Amino acid sequence: MTSSGLRGYLLPRPVFEQICEGPVSVENLAFLRKGQYSLRRLTLLSLFEAVRLDGSPLGPFGDLEHAWTVLTDAERVAPEVVEEVLMYPTVGVWSARVLRKAIGAWSDVTPLWAEAGMVHSIAAAAAIRCGLRCTITIPVMHGVAVLPTVGQFRLPPTGFPVGYVELRTTPSGVVFSVPGDFEPVKVHRSTALGTSLDVVIDDADPYREFLAPGPPTPLSDNEFDEWRKLLDEAWRLLTRWHPGYAAELAAGLTSLVPLSGAQNVFASSSSSAFGSMAMSPKSSATDFAEALVHEFQHSKLNALCDLVDLDSAANDQLFYAPWRDDPRPMAGLIHGIYAFTSVVEFWHVQRDLVPSPQSRAAQFAFAYRSRQVRLVVDALRRREELTDLGRRLVARVSVRLAACPVRDVPADLLDAIDVLIADHHATWRVRHLRLDVSALVDAWLTDAPRPAVPSTEVLPRNESGASVRSALLRTRVLEPDRFERMSLPDDADTAFVRGDLDMAAMGYLRHIRSDPADGHAWVGLGLSLGSTAPPEVWRALHNEVLSRTGSAPDPVELAAWLSAAS
Repeated sequence: MTSSGLRGYLLPRPVFEQICEGPVSVENLAFLRKGQYSLRRLTLLSLFEAVRLDGSPLGPFGDLEHAWTVLTDAERVAPEVVEEVLMYPTVGVWSARVLRKAIGAWSDVTPLWAEAGMVHSIAAAAAIRCGLRCTITIPVMHGVAVLPTVGQFRLPPTGFPVGYVELRTTPSGVVFSVPGDFEPVKVHRSTALGTSLDVVIDDADPYREFLAPGPPTPLSDNEFDEWRKLLDEAWRLLTRWHPGYAAELAAGLTSLVPLSGAQNVFASSSSSAFGSMAMSPKSSATDFAEALVHEFQHSKLNALCDLVDLDSAANDQLFYAPWRDDPRPMAGLIHGIYAFTSVVEFWHVQRDLVPSPQSRAAQFAFAYRSRQVRLVVDALRRREELTDLGRRLVARVSVRLAACPVRDVPADLLDAIDVLIADHHATWRVRHLRLDVSALVDAWLTDAPRPAVPSTEVLPRNESGASVRSALLRTRVLEPDRFERMSLPDDADTAFVRGDLDMAAMGYLRHIRSDPADGHAWVGLGLSLGSTAPPEVWRALHNEVLSRTGSAPDPVELAAWLSAAS
């Protein structure tokens, strides 16, 4: 391989415009993929140079030139095969990770020599697929030697998490220096309405979950059959009702990583792993299809952001995202509105196609995501950090949302969604916003004119944002029969969800008197009273007055004072 395959990329305006509009053509997706391939080659070249400069001993993988020569020979024979190997998603995760390690930006317990040796596996995979003769040493991690796009060689259990094995290609096949079992990659083809999706179901590659190298978690035959069954059903749904999204998935999705149900991951992806997504098992083809559509949007947008800048926000600027409990950078907001707009479009169609028992849940999913995205779109429009292209993307997202109006959704669902969003936002503010309320305290204690509410600072806190109140409200509106059968405590949350706001307010006040720092109670009290007082200011003011005077002010009076001042 040489640098001659690298090239600069200028993004044609029509490609950008189509990305903003949603699903893209096969040709435009190929353009994004070529940009990723150029970046992948550049990363690999940089990795080789960084490893050389690092000077760390690489043990059995020290002959990087040999691996490079094998790749170069393979590229001369079949460049399209080398591209497939290098573009395999885990190769991107590995190369980005090892490059960071080699330049000192990343460190962990896995030695550099073991991870850098993966380039030998990549070269071996290319040689096997091109029919080249070679002998090469490849790494073994957690008892498995992985050959991207080819398969896995499993060694007998030894108790050693890292090692190596020699691989030799011969006219009669591949020979390994130690006994073991070889298993080809699990490729599954789903076909419907003349469109096929070929995807690797990856349960073995050490980098498949976009993290540090981990052990394989092989699916049982029954589990593999279930994944294939749901994928086939989801594919039939997508090709019939969402053909644009099906077409781009067929052109761009490479691998699917099954996660355990215990991980409870709806779907995830990585900027280093174009065309891959990981997800926990799904209960229905509809959920599976939604996850496929949603998560692939992140792959597209990651590829776009490698070519253009959508915002100029500093890395430490953090904002509220209605779909996350933690503060997010502006890039996260842009990703969110883009990906969730596809979900809104999905449910705009799908809500009329689901069986009657699932109708309320489908209407809820549609309206909930629509209102979340609209909240952020309206906020982003006011941000100066967006570039011209970023503003264009946000504007097109807004138009796409407008084309999916929230109509014919039951009023009680819309009311519940408004409460859920308000609860989540207020809970986020209490958890992550901090401010100096000294001037407000002084004014309260001296009955002076109320000053302006001071600005807040985002200080992320690593704690759960789960709300029992919101969970109960979801159950009440989506599963009313189950809600009525539940044995619920006679407390503020139950009263709130049942609509007894006076009783709820009294209960939350009791919580605050016993624990003035209880953010859940402050948010609940604000919702019960319909107060506009910023919850983080309200709590901080109350507790600072209590700290100074030893006497707690009346929260209801404080709320009225703050609301009048805002």
